[in-house]
Amino acid sequence: MSSSEHLNELLVIHIIDDEESVRYSCEFLINSLGLSTQTWDSALTFLQQVDIYAPAVAVSDLMLPDMSGQELQTHLNKQQSPIALIALTGNGEIDDAVAMLKNGAADYLEKPIGIQRLQEAIHHAQAITLKRAKLYYIRTLYAQLTDKEKQVANEIMQGNLNKIIADHLDVSVRTVEVHRSQVMKKMQAQHVSELIQKLVILDSELR
Repeated sequence: MSSSEHLNELLVIHIIDDEESVRYSCEFLINSLGLSTQTWDSALTFLQQVDIYAPAVAVSDLMLPDMSGQELQTHLNKQQSPIALIALTGNGEIDDAVAMLKNGAADYLEKPIGIQRLQEAIHHAQAITLKRAKLYYIRTLYAQLTDKEKQVANEIMQGNLNKIIADHLDVSVRTVEVHRSQVMKKMQAQHVSELIQKLVILDSELR
């Protein structure tokens, strides 16, 4: 088993639906795929008890009593949560599901759910949540940098040596070395190549 497959198996699949029968059938199908699940009868309860900054997949009905699936997706977006949401749709809700895709949902499933389509949607959502979680982690590290450290980090990403960076920023080489050390430490990078990889991921997200 690859490390990515192992990570996927560890991810919790949250099932959010106010109908017990739907929760039970979803749980049964997802467990049959060898994945762990948690069930919730409302989106608010889910938000109150789950760490929304941990990678996970949420399979959520659109029509919920306290907070709709659309409102849940909007909330997760505002909080920059890495959770990947799969919308559960009934008759006549496809337009709403498509709108949710445009708003960041990973996928949507029509009831009744087919096992193969479910597996495809979850696999796709797992990849999305892990990518988002990595981005959130890098963004959190980068936010710790001072403005000057961010300038040095940008220069490093461009492949510039300390002397060139010093000339560009009009500081001493020693000052660059100090900033560079802080950048490496705060970005939790063991090597310059690791730092650059993280900065490139961040840069591509900002474009």
